[in-house]
Amino acid sequence: MKPTKRRQNISRIGGQSFLTSGNSFQKLWENAPFACHVLDTKGIIIRVNQTEARLLGYKKEEMVGKPIFDFILPEQRAEAKKRFKQKLSGQQVAKASNRIYVRKDGSKVYVVINDRIKRDAHGKPVGVYSTMVDITDYKKMEAELKASEERYKDLVEKAGIAILMDDKEGKFKYINKRYAEIFGYTVKEMKGLSIFSVIHPDDLNRVTSYHLGRIRGKKVPSRYEYKGIKKDGSVVYLEVDSAPIKEGKTIVGTRSYQWDITDRKKTEVAIQESEELFRAIVEHSHDGILLIDENFKIVYCNGELIQNLDYHVDEILGHDFRDFLDEESRPLVADHYRRRQRGEKVPPRYEFNIVRKDGVKRRVEISSEVIKNAAGKMRTVAQLLDITERKKAEELNHEMMRNLRRSLNSTINVIALTVEARDPFTSGHQRRVADLARTIATEMGLPKDSVEAIRSAAIIHDLGKIHVPADILNKPSKLSEIEYKFIKSHPRVAYDILKDIEFPWPVAKIIYQHHERWNGSGYPQGLSGKNILPEARILAVADVVEAMASHRPYRPPLGIEKALEELRENKGKLYDPDVVDACFRVFKEKHYAFRS
Repeated sequence: MKPTKRRQNISRIGGQSFLTSGNSFQKLWENAPFACHVLDTKGIIIRVNQTEARLLGYKKEEMVGKPIFDFILPEQRAEAKKRFKQKLSGQQVAKASNRIYVRKDGSKVYVVINDRIKRDAHGKPVGVYSTMVDITDYKKMEAELKASEERYKDLVEKAGIAILMDDKEGKFKYINKRYAEIFGYTVKEMKGLSIFSVIHPDDLNRVTSYHLGRIRGKKVPSRYEYKGIKKDGSVVYLEVDSAPIKEGKTIVGTRSYQWDITDRKKTEVAIQESEELFRAIVEHSHDGILLIDENFKIVYCNGELIQNLDYHVDEILGHDFRDFLDEESRPLVADHYRRRQRGEKVPPRYEFNIVRKDGVKRRVEISSEVIKNAAGKMRTVAQLLDITERKKAEELNHEMMRNLRRSLNSTINVIALTVEARDPFTSGHQRRVADLARTIATEMGLPKDSVEAIRSAAIIHDLGKIHVPADILNKPSKLSEIEYKFIKSHPRVAYDILKDIEFPWPVAKIIYQHHERWNGSGYPQGLSGKNILPEARILAVADVVEAMASHRPYRPPLGIEKALEELRENKGKLYDPDVVDACFRVFKEKHYAFRS
């Protein structure tokens, strides 16, 4: 078939047909959510969109006619030129790290670049079409998150508490410096050992049974004491607070906090002989310590607690401990106190708020035990650790993660709107597919992260159609072979655009595979069975159902029943049978319906 003038224009440098074929395309080019420019074979800017000009702080006319390299950070220009020449010559070029551009005001902007080489009919390069996504804010957030992670790592490594994580066999997966110090080893020396290597024979069977019971999900003591053996053969006494580590619902190991209580064990005997020695140890503790009688009256408190509450000692002794708590904490503390007095099992550690004399609230963690004095009366001894600053740091970290997710969702929604703006006949298609795919994933019991990955991928799964001319997308009749090839390219185009964006989930791969089929007859890679991502298999079914049930330029809507019939006939052939079954349950049992 002889090429039409319109098709000949498509092959010209810079995609002039795409940029000038209509006012809507021109607006899309100028106001796209990502920067775009067209270069000749020397790297000279032939055309640049308004988004890129705004991003770099220039007017478009200030950029056109200048080498693109003039806008790149000077330290990266030589490498950029080298890569540009290699790409034009057809050489394989390693994936580049993020490029840094310099704005007109001298500030830096980090971008992810996607280049496409334009060639003539003889394969000779005639220019380059590039898109750039501004990731400057993401880079800043990434740096902040890394700094936060380093701070937490530093806290753990320098903590006075021994911290370790082990697997189901008791082999060390992580230990901090304090844990190694307790046993007289270096961290490196302990990596080849297990928790059982440092337990005294007297306690080995007991600790082993606790560990195995915890791994099997049985109820075993989470907090207990045992004797350990140091590297030099001497005995050390430890208190441990252990909990299972889960991946999903599967227990894969345990996490333990341990305290060296050797000195405490030694002083228990000495306390009986010397009240002064007991007071010296308690008074110099960095935790607030108090002794409470059976009626909540405080009979003793140490200097740390006095300092934390900011009251005079006479204003504390003899007063009800609950008077120093806020309204919310009083019922909780009272309930734990009474249950512990009755000998019931209560959490060994929990949190609540104390109120200083100046009215300021502080968050504390309490560890308490019921004891009997010489007269046989019950007393509760409690240690209060001020965790106010730790809680603030945790909330800050959570907020940063929430902000990152909100930013990602906003980006995804903007991309989705861009795709729908090009194809009004399928407006809302991506949103409806995303809703159905998420519903199917939830019905199948997939983890929360997988459900979110499916929704995020589905909402922009047709991004690659931005590469397909609108007259093909909206053609009211059967497509030619060439036109169909254009359509089939959209998963790869979307993958190329998204692959370098660091989503928390494999969004680019899910979209790349959503037209693969169970028997390997799909495209673009011809994957089959479980070689296709589970999320992509779900997206494929949701996409087919919504497409068949909705209007298209070339046909009226076929309806849900026709779509379900298609799934029934090709279950185990084109579509994952588990996904099809879940889809049927959603429609037939849960009465799912698309929202307009």
